[in-house]
Amino acid sequence: MFRNPREVAPDSVSSEFSQILKPLPVISWGQLAMYHLGVPTGAGDHMFVVRDEHYQTSIQKLKDSGFPQAPPDRRAAPEIMESLPDPQAVLDEINKGYERLDRYCTSFQFPPHLPFSGDQIFLIPNSFAHLPLDNLAITSNPSSQSAQPKQYEVYCNLFYPLEAALVESFVKGVIHDIEEVGYSSWQLLLNAWISMMRGYLEVNNDILDNCADERVVEWYSRHFGRIHEAQYGGWDLRVSKRLGSGKEMPVDMRRNPIS
Repeated sequence: MFRNPREVAPDSVSSEFSQILKPLPVISWGQLAMYHLGVPTGAGDHMFVVRDEHYQTSIQKLKDSGFPQAPPDRRAAPEIMESLPDPQAVLDEINKGYERLDRYCTSFQFPPHLPFSGDQIFLIPNSFAHLPLDNLAITSNPSSQSAQPKQYEVYCNLFYPLEAALVESFVKGVIHDIEEVGYSSWQLLLNAWISMMRGYLEVNNDILDNCADERVVEWYSRHFGRIHEAQYGGWDLRVSKRLGSGKEMPVDMRRNPIS
């Protein structure tokens, strides 16, 4: 599988959601944000980040717009659930792996009168997502970023984090999850997202060199960057024509030519 071209317009889910919370700034996160950058992600929960001071206001706006608050639905297909001796025990164990996410965030479903009816949404305060907002004036005016290194694509009140901001956010999420719960499915998912960005995008050893948090820089280097490369060699981004064929495509996962 190869990377997709970077999107040049908002996806329909993020666009619809940001209109509901307008004029509050909304930041697309998780798989929607990765897809915007070109990562060929599959379907997943829709995740959006707001400033902490806007969190309760955003919850009320969603309720006023008919969004039902609903617990995350992580059930497998009905035929799988029915085959289990104790489906609820299995579901409880699955949800336990996302305990920290569920504790800090609020989940909703799109209401029946809007597109994407029934789709799950996670509203996330930035104290959980750890996006770098301190030096960035989040307004609906893209020119507000002109004095800063560009960290977001801006569409009115909707923001998509660029590679460095998103990777930093995910790494901080892993570190905080380790500190609070030790080991979790949420932590594994964040690791998978970082790995996908490392493979498909121009996310290299230097992606977090400007990050002021030394723990973040060290963690990334040890798991995906310079320290990892020194121990295990460079990342193999080649794509085989088919499994076991031994033949490779002329371009790698990032669509860069293989010399």
